[in-house]
Amino acid sequence: MAVEVTVDGFRSSFKEFCNPVKYTDCLLTRFLTQAQAYISTQSFYISDSIRLLLIQLMAAHLITLSEIDPQTGIVSSMGTVAGAEVSATVGGVSVTKQSQISKNALEQWLQSTGYGQQYLAILQAHNIGFYFRGNPAPWGIK
Repeated sequence: MAVEVTVDGFRSSFKEFCNPVKYTDCLLTRFLTQAQAYISTQSFYISDSIRLLLIQLMAAHLITLSEIDPQTGIVSSMGTVAGAEVSATVGGVSVTKQSQISKNALEQWLQSTGYGQQYLAILQAHNIGFYFRGNPAPWGIK
């Protein structure tokens, strides 16, 4: 059975995207549709609620990435993106953040936002694989 992915459902789950002026229905629909390129709305191996959450997390990840200022690495409303800042100095104090260790480019990309990190953690917790280069995706992950 396919899950129903709606803008209202997304807004209900992710209150930070409720501003209808900044996050129009059209914009959210576009990102929810794009998110379905990463995970199918149909699967026999994961529950509907997990599948819906994964689609919503991927949409939130994509939205967040679209808001990054390329000069500063800062998202307009959510602070610095994970991994974007390597070091900073304020006064005489310096802080360095080590990059996340990733197995591949997809994991590194997912680790660049908190939403992507949650998405990846759910995949790993449920032992769901990725879909690469035309290989079958029995778990519903593309």
